[in-house]
Amino acid sequence: MRGVGAVEAVGTNPDGFTSLHGADRVLAILNVMGSFPDGVSLNELARLMNSPQASVHRALAALRRADLIEQDPDSRYRLGYGLLRLAFSYYEELDQVGRVRPVLAALASAFGETTHFATLDGVDVVYLAKVQPSMSRYQLTSVIGGRNPAYCTGVGKALLAYHLTTRELVEEYVAAHGDGFETFTPTTLTTASALQEEFVEIRTRGYALDREEHEPGIVCLAIPLFPTSRTKPDGALSITAVAQRFPLEQLVASVDRARNMIREHLGEVLI
Repeated sequence: MRGVGAVEAVGTNPDGFTSLHGADRVLAILNVMGSFPDGVSLNELARLMNSPQASVHRALAALRRADLIEQDPDSRYRLGYGLLRLAFSYYEELDQVGRVRPVLAALASAFGETTHFATLDGVDVVYLAKVQPSMSRYQLTSVIGGRNPAYCTGVGKALLAYHLTTRELVEEYVAAHGDGFETFTPTTLTTASALQEEFVEIRTRGYALDREEHEPGIVCLAIPLFPTSRTKPDGALSITAVAQRFPLEQLVASVDRARNMIREHLGEVLI
């Protein structure tokens, strides 16, 4: 996480924050608030900015009107979803996501299920793109920019399998993060031995499965993509389905079809 010092580039003269005015103050506030995911009070922010509360409050009001920050019931301010939407709207135009969206759309149309593209960020996966079939009756809770634990999701396991390639690495990972491994369903894998066995299978067959491990009734087939490296995937695609309508066995039987569609759109990015 960035420290408060990251805002100093906004005001370049040696007087620091006291010299900030107008847009400079607004930008500095945004930078400071990036270090407080749980929110920050007006008093704390004014102290950190070394600025009058009234001036900071005016800047906060402008940011709220632009939907870039929000204020919770305890009067603490935090970055808002408007800022995330702006960031990810831009991010979707970048090459990686732009290249993947056509195959997501093709898979969603062919299978009639929701498709995702995600990358690994620490212990979580971050969803960078999502396509729902036009006739879908079910709305999945995943959102672009949203996060889920990697250890219990198809895309997460598809990526972890190629980062945690030895038993020692898996054991270190679980030892470091295992206290936070929640058992979401009876099929959630939370031990080093279970995850190690799962990762070996994923590397052998080239895809991962979510056997209702994160949400009851939701299954997933996830395929890692290797456009820039033959050892570490850049991200993973998934077909996520309601198990009652599209059973896991049917997803597994569709692997070759999905792989062929990925190759048609992206070339040889699979192993």
